[in-house]
Amino acid sequence: MKKAVIFDLDDTLISEDEYIRSGFAAVSRFLEDMYGWDARLTARQMYDLYLENPKNVFNRVLEAHDIRYKNNEILELVEVYREHIPNVHFYPDVKPAMYALKDRGIRLGLLSDGYAVTQRQKLTVLGVNGKKMFDKIIITDELGREYWKPDPRPFIMMKEAFMVDWNDMIYVGDNPEKDFFIGRDFKIMTVRIMREKGIYTDRAYREGYRENARISSLKDLIKLL
Repeated sequence: MKKAVIFDLDDTLISEDEYIRSGFAAVSRFLEDMYGWDARLTARQMYDLYLENPKNVFNRVLEAHDIRYKNNEILELVEVYREHIPNVHFYPDVKPAMYALKDRGIRLGLLSDGYAVTQRQKLTVLGVNGKKMFDKIIITDELGREYWKPDPRPFIMMKEAFMVDWNDMIYVGDNPEKDFFIGRDFKIMTVRIMREKGIYTDRAYREGYRENARISSLKDLIKLL
């Protein structure tokens, strides 16, 4: 019987695509105040640019409007994006799965990369800052950029916090590039969830280390237990 389940956040419990749209909407409102542009049209334009190529979206949208800009102005837009109050929601299967796991006495953790201010804003909106849903939350950026996955130290911290053996733990994530590499060194069960519009779906596995199981819904996680 597993004793602890640790979750990634983006594209595991919430949609990263939803967050991206929310961020572009916030930046578009900022640009509307600055230039008088229609915020909805600008948000749509940025999302289309993102779909073409996710790099330098803010530079490209300003260039599309013949705006000459300096680097500090781009950094200001990045700050607006990262620090905005996001419009994000749990996937529909999240809360039922959490309640089912808690009913079985399983402890729950959240282990997520991403800029600290951004991730904490998401958790505030979701209502899970503190211990309302999770017994332990680790935002790796709060420890330092060097702690981002696939660094094993956050996983070790989770293990120590829950006082369990590696084979008593499950980690649920979505990103082949970093979420399952922990299985190289430790006997933790890794589970990959395949979400619709997941932005890391096509990433390569780090050194070929794959998940132990694959699911399309957290309902399937309950069945695995």
